[in-house]
Amino acid sequence: MNFINAKFKSKCAETGRAIEKGENCLYDRVNKKVYCRSSKKFQAEQETENTSSFIESQENAYFDNFCQANNI
Repeated sequence: MNFINAKFKSKCAETGRAIEKGENCLYDRVNKKVYCRSSKKFQAEQETENTSSFIESQENAYFDNFCQANNI
């Protein structure tokens, strides 16, 4: 799944809401469906991405501190 800006007017697969050209939406490449910002699928995917980014930044900070402490 990818977050994209809509290239043309479409309809949300979950809510049926209209998605205007240029609006931020979630695109499911496998099923070829698009989801609007207010859909549960969009919000769940966004939360997953935010959590993943947070965890990665914490791991990077831990590794940096480890390297500094051990003169690596």
